[in-house]
Amino acid sequence: MNTVQNIECVTDLSLLVNTSLVDVVADKIRQNIYTGKYEAGKKLIVRELSEEFGVSHTPVKDALNRLISEGYVEALPRRSMVVRTYTNAELLDALEARMMCEIFYADAIIEMSKGHPELVKELKEVMATTRRLVAERGEHFNADWVANEVRFHRCYMLYCGNARVVKMHQDLGTNRITFLAYLGVNHTPLKLSTLECNLMEHQAIVDAIAAADSARFINAVTRHIARATDDYATDDECRAKAARIKALKAKYEV
Repeated sequence: MNTVQNIECVTDLSLLVNTSLVDVVADKIRQNIYTGKYEAGKKLIVRELSEEFGVSHTPVKDALNRLISEGYVEALPRRSMVVRTYTNAELLDALEARMMCEIFYADAIIEMSKGHPELVKELKEVMATTRRLVAERGEHFNADWVANEVRFHRCYMLYCGNARVVKMHQDLGTNRITFLAYLGVNHTPLKLSTLECNLMEHQAIVDAIAAADSARFINAVTRHIARATDDYATDDECRAKAARIKALKAKYEV
């Protein structure tokens, strides 16, 4: 296993003694994407990244390939690699698919969660972490915000009883795309008011699961997803997609 010798901006090398160099490089590139240092469409050149991080070409190449599979980097013809650009339309399509998935499996999630109080406990733990980080960092939450969002929604989807659906739901990448699409268009992270609104909506989801109320759960998740469309309905195509999501919400809302 490789160890880090001279990665820039790492303040405590002892934390990385047992960490793969590929992991470290991938994490650094990922963080630079989330902070906007590497903007959408930026060409990622192995030689330049190797010089920036003080490592050989091999871990950089491996890290970029990993980030391609994760959806952060896109491979273009002639071996070029760039920071992937996400459009508002892509996000809205993913949000619609996610809403349909969560509506369809609402009853199963609530039924399976009844005998598992650890679900509500874990959801509350994720929310507590998110609240702390929002208080500490405000809008500069970046990758940690996405990681907490993914963990929160995955927690309850694991109770749908269908492993393929869990994977499909996660592969939609709505939390990652929500952040990156907004950053790409506005050149700024999500607003603090958005992060705080998210927390309130997450609390409604937790309360619905704790009450074992599937109708309440559907109301909570559809409102959460529909509200998220507001910042992305920026042209006629996106407004039509957002309207379809809100119509779906209205159809199933109790």
